[in-house]
Amino acid sequence: MTTHATKPDRRAALMTALTAMQSDEQKISISAVARKAGVTPALIHNTYPEVAEQIRKLTGREPAAIRSKEAETLLALQATNKRLQQENIQLNADVARLASIVQTLNDEIARLRAVGTGKVVELVRQ
Repeated sequence: MTTHATKPDRRAALMTALTAMQSDEQKISISAVARKAGVTPALIHNTYPEVAEQIRKLTGREPAAIRSKEAETLLALQATNKRLQQENIQLNADVARLASIVQTLNDEIARLRAVGTGKVVELVRQ
């Protein structure tokens, strides 16, 4: 009578095989992990998609949908970055304009103080 491994046992066998292959620095693929764990690659794909995803991440072979979503996120972040750079340029221009106004007002205050102390005589144009 043949006994089949239970689902938790198979998952544990797959994770053990994956860990062993990583520590032995063996080439990792879904087929290689399946072979080492004594199961079929289809079993990994169909029953243990989280294990398949982990293997893909380790090998840099994530599905196109994930790469596509990451690309969309990257494009959105780049657009946000560009908008923020433009906003930063505008804000720097505003700061420069306001600094000029402040300097003009400080000059006017200094002039008025000088006139108020009587040390300076203001000439009025006609």
